[in-house]
Amino acid sequence: MAVMVTGTGFVGSYVVRDLLAAGEQVVLYGYFGGRGEPATLDLPDLKFLDHLVDGDVLDRVTAVVGDVTDLSAILATVERHNVRSIVHLASKVTAAAVADPLSAIRVNAEGTGNMFEAGARAKLDKVVWASSISVFGPRSIGPSGVISDDSAPDPNDVYGSAKLLCERMALGYYDNHGLDVTGLRLSRVYGFGEHVKAARGSGSAWLQKLLYEPAVGAGPSVVPCGDLNVDFHYVEDVSDAFVRALRHRGGQGRSYLTHGDYRPVAEAFDFVRELLPDADLTLVPGLPGGTSTSWSRQYDASGAEADLGIRSRVRMEEGVYRTINQYRVHAGLPPVPEPKSLSASSV
Repeated sequence: MAVMVTGTGFVGSYVVRDLLAAGEQVVLYGYFGGRGEPATLDLPDLKFLDHLVDGDVLDRVTAVVGDVTDLSAILATVERHNVRSIVHLASKVTAAAVADPLSAIRVNAEGTGNMFEAGARAKLDKVVWASSISVFGPRSIGPSGVISDDSAPDPNDVYGSAKLLCERMALGYYDNHGLDVTGLRLSRVYGFGEHVKAARGSGSAWLQKLLYEPAVGAGPSVVPCGDLNVDFHYVEDVSDAFVRALRHRGGQGRSYLTHGDYRPVAEAFDFVRELLPDADLTLVPGLPGGTSTSWSRQYDASGAEADLGIRSRVRMEEGVYRTINQYRVHAGLPPVPEPKSLSASSV
C-alpha cells in the first residue's frame, strides 16, 4: 500500500523524506517543475528531494507525471499503484493566484476537490491536505488578539478564498461519503529549501534576506519587518505535522491551525548577527511590497495538539541555526559553531 504525495516542492520534499524514513511506499504525482516532462533530476523539485534523501530518489519512489485537475488520471494512478492515502500539497501560491486567478481556482479548488473525490471513490484510508492561515483575515481576530480554529473566516484574496472553499468541501466529503480527511492551516514555514519555491512567488524574499544571503555571504542585505512578530514555523515541524495527521484516524473533515515559535523579527535578526558577526545586515521596519501580514498574526493551534498530537518543537534559534548551516554546507562553506546561547531545542 502506498501514500500518494502531490506538490513535492519545499514542504512536500520533507514530507516525502520522512515517509521514506518511516518505510512507506511513496507515489509522487505532479509535474515536478516541468509541465508534461518525464521525471528527471534536472528538474528543481526532484533535485532538491534527491539531495534531502541522500540520492537515488527515483529508485525509491514512483513518479507519475500528471495534472491535479485530471480526475481520471488521479483515479488511474490510485488504482494502478495501490494508493491507500494521499498527502495533497500541490497549489498555486498567493502571487501566482493574483497573476492568474482562473488557473489558481482550477488548481487550488478543483485540484483539491479531485483528491477528495478520488478518496471517496476509492475508499481511501486517509486524505491530508494543505489549507492555509489565509482563510483568516483582520475580522477573524477576537478580543484576545489571537486567531483560533473557531474564528470567523475572512479571506482577502483568491488564494485564501479557494482554500476556504476546499475546507467546506472537506466537511461535505466527510458528511456525505465518510471520507477521513484532515486539513492543516499552515503558517510561516521557513528552513533550508525555500529557494525551491521562491520562483513561484511564495512571498518569502524577505526571509531570504534574513537567512540565505548572510549564510552564503551574498550581502549587503536589508531585512524588512523589523517591527513585527512572525510565526516562525520550522519546516521539519511542518513535515512532522503532516505525517502525524496522515496516521490519525477519525478526521471529520476538519482543518486545524498549526503554528511555530511566535517571535519578534528583531530577535531573529540579532541571533543571525550572533552567528555571523561579519555579515553585512541592516534591519528596517515595515513590509516589503506585496508582502502579506497574515503570518505576523498570532494563532492558537491547541486543537491540532489535542486531536492530532501536533506541536511546535523547534525554537526560532534552533531552526535559524540549522537553516544557516545547511545553506552554508550546500554552498561549500564551513558550518558556523553552535553558540552558547543555543541552550534548548524545543518550544
